[in-house]
Formats: sequence, structure tokens, C-alpha cells
Amino acid sequence: MDGKPEYITVGRLGRPRGVSGELYITPATDDPKRFVDLTKLVLVGNGQRREFEIIKVVLIGGKPVVSLRGITSREAAARLTNLLIEIPFDQIRPLEDGRYYQFDLVGCKVTAVDGTELGTLAEVMTYPASDLFRIKSKRFGELLLPAIEQFIERIDIEKKEIIVNPPNGLLDALADKKK
Repeated sequence: MDGKPEYITVGRLGRPRGVSGELYITPATDDPKRFVDLTKLVLVGNGQRREFEIIKVVLIGGKPVVSLRGITSREAAARLTNLLIEIPFDQIRPLEDGRYYQFDLVGCKVTAVDGTELGTLAEVMTYPASDLFRIKSKRFGELLLPAIEQFIERIDIEKKEIIVNPPNGLLDALADKKK
């Protein structure tokens, strides 16, 4: 399947809402509305993948809230908190130009604009303020770089290459640290 994963993580179940088994969803996507169109969720945790039929999804304050068949109490919902939400790969949506799925980025070679090889992108860590690139480097060890426009010069998925313009002094500080 061209190295593409079978399933894609699109979020995580959050805390229960109310007493009837509803759960907040913490999206790992820029489009929380994408959950409204789903008819089922694949939940992953403790090494298991379980499928649940969706009864309804509503947006409350811009955040998705889901009701799942068979989950009818706050206690049952609480047992699902923090499980990852996946969808089959064939259900992913095409992205606008300049937008990328994390699975496309992980494994890319990361190089600074001056030609310094930084390493390989090991993970895209998602945070509210911005994502972070976790780069594994033989030269610098592990480094974290904010995945923001001012530090990313170019991404070429075909070449599996990311060119970055790290903050002034970062590479010098890392080189000094390794001495």
C-alpha cells in the first residue's frame, strides 16, 4: 500500500460530557467538523482496536462531542477517555496545497538552509500553541523545532525532505552542548 498506514489517527477521546455517555473529542486535525460526517470510530488503546457506531456528533463551542452506540452512561464513557481515534486510510480527506499529514512528514530528512543535516523527523508532536518537530540526529541527539511557518523553508514530500531555517543560535547551542 505504498508505505501508507492502514489507519490514521485523527484525535483522542476526551472527558465525558453529561451523564448519558457523550464524550468530547480532542481532534488531531485542523478541521473539527470532519467528525460530523463519520458513521463509525475505530478506538485504539491497550493494544486493541475496537469499532464503535456513531449515533451523533455535535459541535459544542467548536469542539466535537460524540455519542456512541452502547455507551449510555458517564461511567462507560469514562472508560474510553484517552483512547486514540482512528479512521481507515481510505477515508482521509485531500488537503489544501501546503498542508501535510503527519505520516507524510515522519521519516523526512531535515536539513537547515545552510546545508547542515539535522537528522530525520521522528514525530510531529501536537500542542495547542503549535506543533513541534521531534528530530532524531546523530550529530545533535534529539532536537525539537517549532513547526511554524517562520522556521520551515520548504517541504518536499516526494523527496522526503524538509528544509528549515532554525532560530538564530540554535545550531551553535546544540553543537556546544554536544562537546
